[in-house]
Amino acid sequence: MINFKTEFYKALAEEEVKYDVKGIVTLDRRIYPLGTDTKVLSTVFEMIVRPIVFRVASQNDLIVKEARAQNYYPDFTLMKGEKDKNKLAVDVKTTYREREGQKVNFTLGGYTSFLRTETKNIEFPYSQYAEDWIIGFIYKRKEPEESPAHIYNFAELDIIPEPFEDVAFFVARKWKIAGDIAGSGNTTNIGSISGTLEDFEREAGPFASKEEFLEYWRNYGRTAAEREKKYKNLGEFRAWKSAKLEK
Repeated sequence: MINFKTEFYKALAEEEVKYDVKGIVTLDRRIYPLGTDTKVLSTVFEMIVRPIVFRVASQNDLIVKEARAQNYYPDFTLMKGEKDKNKLAVDVKTTYREREGQKVNFTLGGYTSFLRTETKNIEFPYSQYAEDWIIGFIYKRKEPEESPAHIYNFAELDIIPEPFEDVAFFVARKWKIAGDIAGSGNTTNIGSISGTLEDFEREAGPFASKEEFLEYWRNYGRTAAEREKKYKNLGEFRAWKSAKLEK
């Protein structure tokens, strides 16, 4: 099994990455600026990182399978073949910050789908994935008035504003940056730690192992009422598990 983080940075050094994406081009050479919608910008960062992921695969005699739908995990599957039992999951996540050093967080996918069912909303059965990797982008989003919503032509390419700046990223294992609280409001998504770029780079999550991470989120309640009966955080989970073992 390759060390995806090491291989990613190796491939990155061979690939000239630029973030000066201007917009969407039509056949009649008109350019529509991107705007500041976070879903659009997430797609942009995924497109930027895509050739690097493919380079990693090529350099390690692996093939890449991309997600068949927007709600499927992961964005990229790296594998020797479809029967490979040591596949790598690579997911691209993005968030923005207002200032340097600000703590941020991400949502890291659902905890009631493939983690519990093995096959729901995932390219291959989850047990076939040996590791889950996150490429996380953190950027400063420009104010909407800095990115006017109208059409440009190619002669105006240099004056089209990019909707983001101060881009930074990290590569980390999913379980090592996961937190113990659900993310994005009432949805059943795993929340990451709340931290600075450096916290994500050093994988400063609270779980002792991937096995503990999986057991925690596979048993985490879907609602606040369910969590009240079982556990709401990692400390309560460990006490809950100890009590079960004593019975």
